[in-house]
Amino acid sequence: MFEKISNLKIWQKLLVVTSLLALPILLLLYIFVDKQNEQIDLGYKEQRGLEYIAALRPVLEHVPQHRDTSVAILYGDETLRDSLDSTRKKIESDLAAVDAVDDRLGKELRSSSAWQALRASWRQLQPQATTVLARDSFVRHTAIVEQTLDLIRLVGENSSLTTDQHLDAFYLSDTLIQQASSMTENLSQMRGLGAALAARGRTSPEEAGQMLYYMRLVENSNAIVQRNMTSIFKLNPALQSGLGEVSKNAISAADKFKKTVERELIAKAEAVDIMPRAYSDLGTVAIEDYFVMYDAAVANMKSLLSRRTGDLRDQKYAQLGLGFMILGLMGVTVFSINLGINRQVQSMLKMFQSIGVGDYQARADVYSKDELGQLANSLNTMLDSTLVLIQSREERDQIQGSIMKLLEEVSGVGDGDLRKEAEVTSDITGAIADSFNYMIGELRGIISSVQTTTKQVDKSARLMQVNAESLAQGSVEQSAQIVEASQTIEKINASIRHVSKTAGTAAGVAETALSNAKSGSQSVQRTIEGMDAIRVQVQETSKRVKRLGESSQEIGEIVELIGDIADRTSILALNASIQAAAAGEAGRGFAVVAEEVDRLAERAALSTKKISALIRSVQADTNEAILAMEKTTREVVGGSQLANDAGLKLGEIESVSNEISRLVREILEASRSQAVSSEDVTRKVIGVTEFTTRTAQGAQEVEGSVRQLAALAKNLNESMSRFKLPADEGRTVVA
Repeated sequence: MFEKISNLKIWQKLLVVTSLLALPILLLLYIFVDKQNEQIDLGYKEQRGLEYIAALRPVLEHVPQHRDTSVAILYGDETLRDSLDSTRKKIESDLAAVDAVDDRLGKELRSSSAWQALRASWRQLQPQATTVLARDSFVRHTAIVEQTLDLIRLVGENSSLTTDQHLDAFYLSDTLIQQASSMTENLSQMRGLGAALAARGRTSPEEAGQMLYYMRLVENSNAIVQRNMTSIFKLNPALQSGLGEVSKNAISAADKFKKTVERELIAKAEAVDIMPRAYSDLGTVAIEDYFVMYDAAVANMKSLLSRRTGDLRDQKYAQLGLGFMILGLMGVTVFSINLGINRQVQSMLKMFQSIGVGDYQARADVYSKDELGQLANSLNTMLDSTLVLIQSREERDQIQGSIMKLLEEVSGVGDGDLRKEAEVTSDITGAIADSFNYMIGELRGIISSVQTTTKQVDKSARLMQVNAESLAQGSVEQSAQIVEASQTIEKINASIRHVSKTAGTAAGVAETALSNAKSGSQSVQRTIEGMDAIRVQVQETSKRVKRLGESSQEIGEIVELIGDIADRTSILALNASIQAAAAGEAGRGFAVVAEEVDRLAERAALSTKKISALIRSVQADTNEAILAMEKTTREVVGGSQLANDAGLKLGEIESVSNEISRLVREILEASRSQAVSSEDVTRKVIGVTEFTTRTAQGAQEVEGSVRQLAALAKNLNESMSRFKLPADEGRTVVA
């Protein structure tokens, strides 16, 4: 290859060098232009998506109007028929416009199927808008609005508007596609529902909840739009003139409408007194202001994308111009260099040709001051000096013959044959021949040394190549092993983290158990205290029951006394009856009293018997109660002892829980320390892995460099092989 290059002409060599220098420039130009074209195509795609979204904007405005009018007609307002027909015609015109845009852009933006589904929904709804129930009409209109919003988002995603890499365009597209379009529908829902509530004069809790939901949506969207606008104006102040005022008005109108809903429909839920017309007008103003901001956002986004695309196109053409200008300068420079070299060389060749035919007065023209110019000047000086020595034609012929002989003797040197030497004579060419022989001798030593060194370099390069290949293979294997070790350590690290997490959970459980043990100990202590109190109370109650038994015995004695009195009274009444009978007619009244006293005595005796029976029963129950209380007292004492034992056991459990909690905390701390150490080891192993990977890559690069060095040594050896050295120099003659 080097031999082929050395055989090329000068302009061909310069052309090869220029091509090698121009290749990376052309490659960079290609990469840059391809990148710029990609960005320009993306900008055009975003512009087409923006065109589609702008075409959907009237649909988003007029379908909610058709919904509100249809619902009002279904509720009995027939005066809106003309308005409904007008809105329907607007929607048909809007759909036709979107049809035209979808025919051009639907395939690219992958929106045709979604658009056809929306179109079909409208065709199904149109004849039934005022014939179905009001609720059904509202729901079906709302579904079409949702389809429109989904289509806007789909177009934004497929046209890359929602993922624009420039922040000002990103925030602006988010405001346009996500916030403003959804906000108009939320405001429309608030307007429609609120107008119905204002007409009715009352807000139910369910309706208040629904209004609060829409209010939160409006508030969130308002906040996002405000943040987006602040970011947009900070990133691109030029957009403030077109968006600042309209965005401020839209945000203010929506906020005012939200506060009106909160004040008039939520706070006065039981007595709504705002007029439906005034409420609806506030909502309409907020919706219209947001549509104004929507249109301004579309216009500014279109201008922004157009300007960015133009800038990218200008940059591409400027870079292409600069690249081609550099290539042109390189071409002109190479052409100038080649022209200067050729002129000087041609001048010297022409001089040698003239000298060859005997014109010793010929001289080379000097065109430059570089090495070739200096060489031409030196040749001219040498010829001037040589000409002085030539005295006659015979001398010139002799000199010419000597020169021709010298040329014949040294002609083989040009083919690499260094075995020849020029004959040293006494004529004018003798000094030249002697100098030539000296040069050949020095060149033999240099070539011989270069050949020997080349073979050694070739041998060393081959050995280095083998070692480099072995090193590269070892580095790759070591890298794989370290990666595997890193993965294993990562698993260990994950296990340690799991243990640490489990220890943390166990610590929490131990703390909970300790807390429960303490709580149980306290509960048992309170139980013991309560049982002691119960024992005291039972003993006190037992004493009272005993006193009650004693009192019942005293009552029994009194009842017996009353019984005796009743018996005596009965005897006394009998005696009185006898005395009354003896008195005859005069004692009849006393006999009646005696009979009555006798009956009372009998009743008293009967009651006394009953009381005696009851007292005996009470005494028996009292005795049983006393026995039961004494048994209860014994059981309470036994239970108190058991509770006391349980308290002691719980105290022991509390001590054990304390020890367990301490041990678990120590385990947790140790596992956390191990986790930190393991993560540190993992980081170090990752660092070693990266270093080993870089080492492996370096080894592979070294292997490539050594392979290239071996190839260069081989080429150099082949280049040196064309030189032939004498056998008597003690060196191997290369054929």
